[in-house]
Amino acid sequence: MTALMAEAKRLVEAETAEQEQLDLLEPLTAEELAEARAELGANAGGLSVVKHAREARKGRPKGVKNRRTDDFVRYLSQFGPDPAVAAMQILAAPEEVHMERSRRERMKVVGKGDSARVVLITEEMTYEAAQSARLRAADMLMPYWHSKKPVAVDATIRGIILQEEIGEIRGARGSVIDGDILGVALPDDGEGGE
Repeated sequence: MTALMAEAKRLVEAETAEQEQLDLLEPLTAEELAEARAELGANAGGLSVVKHAREARKGRPKGVKNRRTDDFVRYLSQFGPDPAVAAMQILAAPEEVHMERSRRERMKVVGKGDSARVVLITEEMTYEAAQSARLRAADMLMPYWHSKKPVAVDATIRGIILQEEIGEIRGARGSVIDGDILGVALPDDGEGGE
């Protein structure tokens, strides 16, 4: 049975590798050729540009999931819930529910030698352990609610020019509105400064 599975896996991997190679043979787009020409310079020969564009195309584009990863996730999903769903279930249930769910009875040997006896004890998660489980689930899910996103600046008000004072001066991009550059008023700190 394992030999059959290994052979099937080998065939799937060979087919995947062949498909990836065929994808590299697709004609280059005008954008890919233009980017390669821009990187190599105007004096680069045609074959050099094509070779550079093909090399830039190698591999998976940044941010695209690996097909093997998708297949593995589909395979694992038949055995249980999505990890994010499981974490949300842990987060949604209060500590007391986790404590109750963790309660179990087990047998324990107490004493040694002739005085040893088996007793039935009840164990359960402590409140702190339940709280810790909920905090770990919340920590895992936090990026989905509060990811680090760039702060959007709305500079569409007419007549205002934003000028960068720190670092090197960059050329204007896009359309420029005619106007005067205004200084930024600083709060009066009582020391007679600007």
